[in-house]
Amino acid sequence: MPVAKETVPSAPNASTMKRYAVIFASLLLVSCIDMFEPEGIASQEGILAVDAVITGGATVVELHRTIPMNAEGFDEAVVDDATLYVECNDGSRFADTRYTGDGRYEIATGELQPDKQYRLHITSKGKEYESGYLAPLISPQIDSVSWQKRSEGQPIYINVSTHSDDGATSYYRWICRENWEFKMELFAEYGRLHGRDMYFDIHSPNNIYYCWGTDGSRTFFIGSTNRLSANVISNKRLIEIPPDSEKISELYHISVAQHRIRKEAHDYFANQNKNISQTGSIFSPIPSEMDGNIRCLSAPAEKVIGYVEVSVPSVTEQFMPELITAYEPPQRDCTKLISTTPGNGILYMLGSGSTPPMYAPGRCLDCTLRGTKNKPAFWPTDHL
Repeated sequence: MPVAKETVPSAPNASTMKRYAVIFASLLLVSCIDMFEPEGIASQEGILAVDAVITGGATVVELHRTIPMNAEGFDEAVVDDATLYVECNDGSRFADTRYTGDGRYEIATGELQPDKQYRLHITSKGKEYESGYLAPLISPQIDSVSWQKRSEGQPIYINVSTHSDDGATSYYRWICRENWEFKMELFAEYGRLHGRDMYFDIHSPNNIYYCWGTDGSRTFFIGSTNRLSANVISNKRLIEIPPDSEKISELYHISVAQHRIRKEAHDYFANQNKNISQTGSIFSPIPSEMDGNIRCLSAPAEKVIGYVEVSVPSVTEQFMPELITAYEPPQRDCTKLISTTPGNGILYMLGSGSTPPMYAPGRCLDCTLRGTKNKPAFWPTDHL
């Protein structure tokens, strides 16, 4: 199996909690440890959790609340009825907000002015919340996004490198978004889909052979040059991909947004990561001794989770077709699963006319079980 490293210049389980959890799903995941119940958590149901970076163009805000936890698990307590706007210290407001689902809002903020300060305002359940005014920080350019695989059987790592020439210690947050194309091991010419029998055409969108996947979460990673001899970050690891992942089986694309952030923001997120390592969950309330910069105006004593930074990022987007050389297909021979008996599989035909119908499991034939037919508008291949 070839092993390669490519650098391209630039042009973004958990242990069960006993009682309550905070949905704050934008944190770097770490391994799980023993069950832990933060002190006083029983009185903290309904805390607002905010994940946002005010930036030019469109500011994305994700809102959730603490939720009760029981033996059956939990549902994400997304906030879908909030009113939001970004306010500038000159009195102007950006209130053109669109709700896109799953607690996610987009605010059209236009171009941020470096001599102005901005803050986020939220109204939810009759209460008002507000972050502190901050001037926008400008991120240096990303030097490269690269990948690395040590040897056969080892994961693939997506890394970022950057540097700053201003001489000051830099603190960063990276937000990544992945898209990938994959295909099935077997092509279904005919089958039952969405409750009806139909023929599949590989040359049209009417097939279940090609699909696309996306990681729409706003997973973030942080880093700094605080303890480094130079203001340089080299090959900071962002994403780990298993060698048999469908992400790299056909074509992979990544977008990396690099935000320069303040030391206070970096320390806040670092403390969140430490909190995860202690509780074994990304759904745990942050300790009271590490507050963010969001306050409830209606009830000043009410706790709010989150740090809203103001930052203009540098962004790199690129396809990585060479990752297919590091792909190690899983040990799953679907040709051995072909049968003349329907079972629980999907019907497909190897030919027509007198050829008897054959069957195979949906996992070998139906890409919509793991992906979507929503091909990204920027995708370069002609597959449908």
